[in-house]
Amino acid sequence: MTEIKIGGRVLPLSYTAFEMIEIQKQIGCTAFQLREEVFGIRQEDEDDPQSIQIDVIKDPERLEKMGKLIAILANAGLEESGHEPDVTCKWVLRNMRPALILGYAIATMTEIANGNMMEAKSDETGPVDEGLEEQQAKKQQGN
Repeated sequence: MTEIKIGGRVLPLSYTAFEMIEIQKQIGCTAFQLREEVFGIRQEDEDDPQSIQIDVIKDPERLEKMGKLIAILANAGLEESGHEPDVTCKWVLRNMRPALILGYAIATMTEIANGNMMEAKSDETGPVDEGLEEQQAKKQQGN
């Protein structure tokens, strides 16, 4: 879980399928569209990785969407950690330091990327396909 500090509060961010739905409802785009819709990420020159631009700071609509996004993820993180989910978009925007907006954006993108990653086998607690496991073990023994 990624954490950010806004307004003197350390906020844990959490991104799951539930937050994906909230993003679609409140922000009006899918998680895959956040790059453009919220953060305004674009690459000026495809051959130059240094030409990436993040325009969230220049666009008040994007900045407001980022406030909503942070509130969604922070409330999920607070709820998961047993705290009251009381963060609003207005509170986020009132308490964000303008010089740190890019840092907040990067932390938010990091949590979304982490949420989209496949869980490692060691993290699984659900049912296991024993037949598949057996086949994979035989393949590894044969190598």
